[in-house]
Amino acid sequence: MARMPDRVVFTPLGCNKCGRGLLVVALALLAIGVVAVHSAMASVSTVGQWYSRLDVRHTLFAVAAGVVLISAWLIDYRWLAGKSRRFPVVAGVLLGLSLVCGGLVFVPGIGHSVNGCARWIRLGPPQFALGFQPSEMIKISLVVFLAAWLSRKDVDVRSFRETFVPAMVLISFCVGLVVSQDFGMAVLIGIAGATTLLVAGVPMGHMLMLTGPAAAGVYFFLLRSPHRMARITAMFDIWSADNPSAYQPRQSMLAILTGGWTGKGLGNGSLKLGFLPEDTTDFIYSALCEEWGLIGAILVLGLFVLWIGYAWQIALDASDRFGQLLAGSLGFLVAAQALMHIAVDTVVLPPTGISLPFISAGGTSLVLMAGAASLIISVSARQKVEGPVA
Repeated sequence: MARMPDRVVFTPLGCNKCGRGLLVVALALLAIGVVAVHSAMASVSTVGQWYSRLDVRHTLFAVAAGVVLISAWLIDYRWLAGKSRRFPVVAGVLLGLSLVCGGLVFVPGIGHSVNGCARWIRLGPPQFALGFQPSEMIKISLVVFLAAWLSRKDVDVRSFRETFVPAMVLISFCVGLVVSQDFGMAVLIGIAGATTLLVAGVPMGHMLMLTGPAAAGVYFFLLRSPHRMARITAMFDIWSADNPSAYQPRQSMLAILTGGWTGKGLGNGSLKLGFLPEDTTDFIYSALCEEWGLIGAILVLGLFVLWIGYAWQIALDASDRFGQLLAGSLGFLVAAQALMHIAVDTVVLPPTGISLPFISAGGTSLVLMAGAASLIISVSARQKVEGPVA
């Protein structure tokens, strides 16, 4: 009697509890985002054609993200790893393209600055106000590449010289490309990369060696930056009248506190009337708390808790090592970004410019987050079954 080798079979969503659950959670967050953004924009008069309105564009991108969620998971995630024994070509090309785009934001005439920071590449005619944020692509493509590379059988994840050093050079390059313009995103990219290494089995002793470089980065880009230090100081005294940086966290906390248990109702928030900055992006959670109250805040938190649970279970049940690393790392990335956003809005962290996944207004983030979710669902749809006994 001999058992045939295990086979990987495609599992439709009807028989895939975790994949179906993650899809529903992502779609629910997208729907909440559309309602929250429209509500935050309800009192804002936008001059120009319909396509220049933020709420309309956000809805269109949310629909696009929904299409990606519903359809892209059908593509086999293993395609990203390629067939090369040592190097994941497809994932490498995607990462390379994202890094090239990350460099183009510094090129005059191509890059576009918002609030003095070059983070965008403008697309199409100016009247459409469409842009692409390369850092969003970098954070996801980095995780995909590391997962594909570290899951290779010939790669020794415990090797310092052959694995840890090249990985840290790559992560450092990605962080360095972004940090001068978007410190919060750079921190998120670094955390996502380091987490992928830990999930892959890189020794903790190697990871502890990053303490020194991380401390140096904090010193040069945070402690020596007057406006960032002002934000940290404001976090401990949001009522300060002498620190202009205290305005954002103060208004954010007021929005949350005045929401009460049930909120003021959709469209009835008062802090969004020019008082709460970036109420559709960086502080969307605060705006949501004001109108939805504690009940709405708990609803959003509960959906992200479900996200973590489903992503974790999918990673545990993955049919191969690449799937484990991919689902686990991407699941953590989305959860970490949500945690950072909520921590900023509740004044646990200083403002970082991090959006709330699937909810904050935007185009690049919505579509790419939907792509990340689709990859996790794709992992859940490829399950290993025992071969027939002969």
